[in-house]
Amino acid sequence: MRLSRDSLVNEVRRTRSLDRYIDVVRAIVDDVKSRGDKAVIMYTKKLDGVTLTKIEVDVDELRELASRVDKDIAQAIDTTYKSVENFNRKLMPRDFEEECCGLIRGVKWVPIDRVGIYVPRGYFSTLIMTGVIARVAGVSELVITTPPNKDGSINPEIAYLALRLNARVFRVGGPQAIAAMAFGTESIPRVDKIVGPGNAYVQAAKYLVSQYVGVDGIEGPTELVVCADPAIDPGIVALDIMAQLEHNSAVAVLITWDERYLGMIEAKLGNLNYVSTLVNEPRDCVYLINELAPEHVTLWGLDNLISDVRNAGAVSVSTPSAMIDYVAGPSHVLPTESSAKWRGILSVYDFIKPMAYVKSLSRDLAIELARHGATLAMREGFNNHAKSITEWLFMSKPNKMT
Repeated sequence: MRLSRDSLVNEVRRTRSLDRYIDVVRAIVDDVKSRGDKAVIMYTKKLDGVTLTKIEVDVDELRELASRVDKDIAQAIDTTYKSVENFNRKLMPRDFEEECCGLIRGVKWVPIDRVGIYVPRGYFSTLIMTGVIARVAGVSELVITTPPNKDGSINPEIAYLALRLNARVFRVGGPQAIAAMAFGTESIPRVDKIVGPGNAYVQAAKYLVSQYVGVDGIEGPTELVVCADPAIDPGIVALDIMAQLEHNSAVAVLITWDERYLGMIEAKLGNLNYVSTLVNEPRDCVYLINELAPEHVTLWGLDNLISDVRNAGAVSVSTPSAMIDYVAGPSHVLPTESSAKWRGILSVYDFIKPMAYVKSLSRDLAIELARHGATLAMREGFNNHAKSITEWLFMSKPNKMT
């Protein structure tokens, strides 16, 4: 479908509403919160058609499943693991400390204790794009939930990665998995934060539990905006779009300024579900990208535009967006539905938190700063705040702190 620039923005901005899922999912979440494992087993039977005899996948089963992974697949997993690991190590922030005004003040970065990862059935690459990053950040415990196959088993590649990550794995999917990780059950431990993609029911569950536990985001379908220079092979551009349209309900946008070239790409895309538009010049692409704030952006032959893109989950420059989905290094867990305007790619920053600290060095040097603090506290009516500061300044102890 070809649209004008303004019509395109209005069409693509339509966000998915979770309203139709909330009541159904709330009942599941509340039941798991109340009944624990019994509810988990019941909903797994009802929704997945699997009768669970064991919720957790023990280490022996993980090893047996992992042994089935093809050698070439294992090598590809190991290479991707290292790529994501190296990329995210470079993002780790440093602790900060300084002396100022009679105080030692600083920030130390502290990892989250226990993280839950939701892995859709068979999508083992998601475990690389979440679990590896959590381990780089220093998370000590990883809890994985993933829907079981009809025989109750899990994907062998997920087992292979779980062993590498030293993670616990539970054969549970859907809203019941999110609720179990949020509140804990007899078998599944309560986590501090839940990350990972999933369908609308999973996202609705994440939304409902987000007041009790951290979540990475409430995501919608995959999004891609492609802006292409007519000098680029139209077949390569078409394949980039076709790749993202393999995801259910994916949204794809094609932008260029040459009508003949646009027609060549459209001919290759056929009846696939996407929208396209013609702009006057390359810079118009940047306007649309920043307005739409999509999950994925690909700039084909437009390397110089990257410096002007502000709102996107991840940008591929003359590189297929599928490289980010699998091996390039950044996580493929990305913000959707314009949330790239205020948050970014899943990274080590999602698994660590800055904790500030202040330590007394010299009350003599801290007098001026403390005096202003007491003044502000008094003005706001917090008299004991002010008194605690002034009494500390003049208490009968040595001025030098050790």
